[in-house]
Amino acid sequence: MLQAKRLVSVMVLLMMLAGCTAAPVEDAVENEEEAVLSPVPERLSFVAPTFDREVDNGSTHDLRNSFDGPVLMLWVAAGCSGCHDWTAMLSEELEAGNISNTTNIVSVHRYPAFESINDVRERYTNNNSSTYTPWPLLLPSETTKVIDAETGRLTDVDLYRAFEMPVTPTLQVLDSEGRLVWTSKTYWSNATVLEEALNIMETGGL
Repeated sequence: MLQAKRLVSVMVLLMMLAGCTAAPVEDAVENEEEAVLSPVPERLSFVAPTFDREVDNGSTHDLRNSFDGPVLMLWVAAGCSGCHDWTAMLSEELEAGNISNTTNIVSVHRYPAFESINDVRERYTNNNSSTYTPWPLLLPSETTKVIDAETGRLTDVDLYRAFEMPVTPTLQVLDSEGRLVWTSKTYWSNATVLEEALNIMETGGL
């Protein structure tokens, strides 16, 4: 009887120890994974395929080619109503002359793992659609890494992490050296928000 009690006590002690050591081990693994993540470069660029339209300026687009001034970047998805709304507004404002035709605008497809390229093509490259994009439309993959625009070196930093995990739609401004200086917070297109972005671009992204 005494041996049985001792056996139960030992088993309870082992179970308690197992419970105490499991969480720290898991935390250590998570912390180690976080520790090996490379820092995000201060100046960002990336290269991605396009639909090779005339407005795309080639079958691939290096964002550094847009750094003759600040860049207005719109993260889009084919099935995102807010993205359609922002695209239509930007296009209308550009056509009306309220946005300079020298303003560097690019759209970036956000969810290649969930949407087909054909869906994106149909939504954003149809000339008869209100969501036609008369500026480069970039099509990065889930594995696209960013380039350190200062050194020109390809990093192992994930594109989405570098751009602060944008949802759709997200409007962002990069200065002429590739620094991310502004990010929108609204889903639907908004004239005040666009004006804020354009003002930042006019001051050189400062």
